[in-house]
This record gives sequence, structure tokens and C-alpha cells, in this order.
Amino acid sequence: MKLTVLDEVTSTNEVVKNALREGKAEGLIVRARRQLSGYGRQGREWDSPEGGLYMSILLRPDVAGSGLATLSLVVGLSVQRALGQVAAPQFEDGIQVKWPNDVIYMPADCQRADEYRKLCGISLEACGGGVCVGIGINVFRPEVDRPVQGRNVPEYMADIMPAPESVPGHFVSLAQAIAALPEREQAARREEVITDIQREVIARILVNYGRWRELGFMPTLGSYEGSSFLTGRAVRIEDAAGTATLEGTATGVDERGRLLVRTADDTVPVASGEAHVMVMP
Repeated sequence: MKLTVLDEVTSTNEVVKNALREGKAEGLIVRARRQLSGYGRQGREWDSPEGGLYMSILLRPDVAGSGLATLSLVVGLSVQRALGQVAAPQFEDGIQVKWPNDVIYMPADCQRADEYRKLCGISLEACGGGVCVGIGINVFRPEVDRPVQGRNVPEYMADIMPAPESVPGHFVSLAQAIAALPEREQAARREEVITDIQREVIARILVNYGRWRELGFMPTLGSYEGSSFLTGRAVRIEDAAGTATLEGTATGVDERGRLLVRTADDTVPVASGEAHVMVMP
């Protein structure tokens, strides 16, 4: 793998897609400290101020189109596992994957299923005979909160990662510990944290991607379902225009990565769309 870290780009996805068009080999990873026009699934704007982890990976999987759809779930699960690894133990179970590949955090004290918070957005785009995998992770809370496009309130990894002085019964977050440092030291320490998360995420993706290329999605299916936020919840499926196309209860995913939704009449496999949790009155 070849990692390039840039201070600022329009979008890491665009850099990697240009490399795909130029015929560059698999393994290029581009990370930026800031993006001017970052975007996620369905082209939604992804606000990208300094303090987040924004990167794109160039892959050239030799897999047929129907199998390629499951790569999205494999990447989502890889990121979920990586973030769970670096979070404080008491928050790990709350980090889950929301079909197909959002990584969310569900606080233990949440009273409503739709009050989850978004840690990471992932996009996959076919281009130039390969795939651009875009990943955006909220790590540090920005100095100025900006409106969020979509329905998800953000969560920030540094708020649920433990500082070295954190002990059982007295949790101190990394964000709190770094804020207490002299100002001249804070930027370097934040960069160290983002780099640590980057290493964990890349390592997980590479292992699971290699396994997926060799064995397909089936060996990963059970792990994905075990970390799925939607399973057992009432959901509404919407298309890109926001029009509801289906309502029912999510029961899992199938071998093709489709969300299974049980309605009054049948179980329907859903291959695309946005799944929103419905809170029953």
C-alpha cells in the first residue's frame, strides 16, 4: 500500500478516481487533513474541517458485479471493528454498522432508536476498472458546529476514546485530555490520534478485503449481522429522492449483501436505498 497524506484537497475521492482513470495499480491510499468538497453516499456533502480522518483507497478487485456489492458491507464492518478497538471498553458495544456501511454510535442511555449518532460515512464508486473507497470519520469535534446534511447527529471518536489517565469509574476522554494540554502541543497530539485510527482502519480493511477476495462474503456474513444496528428494528426504505418505497422490520442481510425487510406479506430483499429507523408510537 502507498499512503499519501495531503494538507488540503477538493476531495480525496477525486484524487483516487483520477488515479483509477490513469490506470494506477491497486493500493494507493490518499488522506487529507481537510477537504473542500468532500462527499459520501448518494453524493451527500461531507463536512471536512481539520480534525477528522478523510481518506480514499484505490482497489481493483477481480470480482463480478453481483459480488462487488458486498464489498461495501465488508468495508463498513472493517471500520466498525477498528473504531470499536480504539474506543473505551464501555462504549464498544454501542459502535455498530448501519446497512449498508455507515458506522454509528448508539449511547447506552438513548431512549429512542432514531437517536443514534454517526461516526463514519463510507462511499464506494466504480471507476476506471476499479473501485474508489471513500471513508470519512468524525474524530475531533470542530470548533464551530456546522449543519449536518441528512438525518444523523455526529459523534466524535475522541469523545469516546480513553485518555491514559482514564481509570474505571472515572472516564477521561482523549478530547478532554488534549484540550488540557498547552495550546502549542494540541495540534500535534490530535494528529497522532488521527494517525493511530488511520492505521487501525487500514489494517482491518486490508485483512478483510483479502479474505473477501479469496472466499467471498459468506464467511463475513455472521459477523456483519452480529454488529448490525438495524436487525430487529422497524425501518422505512427511501430512494435517492427521499420517497418511501418500503416499510417493515429488518431481519438481517443475505449472501448478496441485501437488507432483508419483513412486511405483512413477505420478506423483501433490498439492494439499494436509505434505511431509516421508524419509532413506533
